[in-house]
Order: sequence, then structure tokens, then C-alpha cells
Amino acid sequence: MHVRDLLTGSPAVMHALECQRREDGLLARVRDLLNPGARPHCLQATASEDTLTVTVDAAVWATRLRYLAPELAQGLASAGITRVKIRARPSDQRRARQTTGRVARLTPAVVAHLTASAEHMADAGLAEVFRRLASRQGVPPIDPDR
Repeated sequence: MHVRDLLTGSPAVMHALECQRREDGLLARVRDLLNPGARPHCLQATASEDTLTVTVDAAVWATRLRYLAPELAQGLASAGITRVKIRARPSDQRRARQTTGRVARLTPAVVAHLTASAEHMADAGLAEVFRRLASRQGVPPIDPDR
């Protein structure tokens, strides 16, 4: 059995993938509403009921985007968003979290397997999730021919 079959057969995984697709779509819409200089600083967008929470990479960007929150809410009204909250997650906090052991690292072999699996998936969305997971690890995949 292929890992793809295991993942697509799980209702919990399918729900998580659908939530991730929705959040990725919201993040893309938020970035479209911002000027190009602010776009790369938006890390995540999550929705809960009518409230969108946008996470940025630094407090200075959180301050700047808080002034734009009403405009963002207006631009996302078609998605049912009426409130926008902005929060900061500075990059040094992300590094600290990774060094505390709470974030598991994938081995180069696992990264290679994820990448190879993504190439053979019929579901483009699931393949993209595998590619993103593999690329976020910062570990180059091992060469299977070695």
C-alpha cells in the first residue's frame, strides 16, 4: 500500500488538508490585498467564525497591518470575514521553538520519499502538501542512486 492511499483514505487527514487549503487560500487573498513589500511578512491566516487572524513575522509588521485591518476585513467580506486580528511571531521565537525539540526534523531519506511520492500523486493538492513539507525541512533529499 502506498502512503498516498493511507493518507487519502483517512477522514481526519482529508479534513486537515481541506482546512489547510482554505487557510492557504485566505493567506493568498490577504497577500493580494497588501502592497508588495508587506506580502512576504504574512506567514499564516486562520479563520474562526467571522474572524481572520493573520500572523506576521515581526512586531513592526503587526503594527503596520493593524492599521489596515478594517480594509482587509472589507476585502474579505465575501469569505464571511468581518473582523481581522493581527499577531506577530518573530523569527527568533520560531527558531527557539525548533531548538526545544517540539518540532521534529525529517531525515534526508524521508524528505526524498515525500518528494518522490509527490511526483506520482494524482491529487495535485496533496502532492503540493508533500512538496511543501519536504521543502520546509531545510534538508536536501538523499540521492536514491547512492
